[in-house]
Amino acid sequence: MPGPKGRPAGLDAFKALVVLAWIALLIGSRPQPPGPTVDAAVDPSGIVTFSGTAPPGRPVLVTVTAAGGAVLEREARADDAGRWLAALPLAPGPYVARVAIGPKASAPLRFVVPEPARLAPLVIDSPPSPAAGSLTLSGRAEPGRGLRVFLDGRPLDLRPPLISGNDGRWSLRLEVGAGGHTVQVAYADAPQRVSDPLLLEVRGAATATPFRPAAPRGRAYVVQEGDWLSKLAETFLGDPGRYPEIRAATNAKAAVDDAFTPIADEGRIRPGDRIWIPAP
Repeated sequence: MPGPKGRPAGLDAFKALVVLAWIALLIGSRPQPPGPTVDAAVDPSGIVTFSGTAPPGRPVLVTVTAAGGAVLEREARADDAGRWLAALPLAPGPYVARVAIGPKASAPLRFVVPEPARLAPLVIDSPPSPAAGSLTLSGRAEPGRGLRVFLDGRPLDLRPPLISGNDGRWSLRLEVGAGGHTVQVAYADAPQRVSDPLLLEVRGAATATPFRPAAPRGRAYVVQEGDWLSKLAETFLGDPGRYPEIRAATNAKAAVDDAFTPIADEGRIRPGDRIWIPAP
């Protein structure tokens, strides 16, 4: 049957199909925004920090599924640079995480929250009198474990690394300047386990005696709702893995100033706690 003005109806239908094909081709050739991504950093306290990328300004939904089927969700929003951040407290065990923007979801991320380490307490013995600022430290730890030493709240780069012996004993010789110093020791693979601070006054070639040290460089900070140690380490020190430095510095301050709140082995902090952020 002829169409308008005598054109065959089949010709009009063919032209319509061509137009639709071109529209579909144009839509399909448009660059599609990348899908969201997700990564996870597990804090020893059990708080897992999720981060990733998404189109700037878009809301994302983080879904975490436990081995038993329980599902937890947390919402976040990508900033102007396309980065987002969220956190969830999780019990030890295996998990799968995904992040979604509407129907578009990331690949599944599998991770494990480990059981808290059961380790022997870290102890620093009272040292003998140093000679001209030379200080010999010794103490006890879990046998055969790598250790980190913090001097005035800052980690020392030890070469070779400090490792406790088969009997759990360790020793270390340091050159320290005259004045007040705070020393702490932590397990290298469980940095939330930190010794009580050793407080010393080094007076040149004189003796080392307990003292109330001067405040280490840094700043006081009052914990806010939604804060956790690795988040504060990323914000103030540029690396979430440096949270043991905040714990060590805070405990050193709390040992001489009741205004500060000590941070226990599990690394939990609460809103209202006054802590010390060391200088970057």
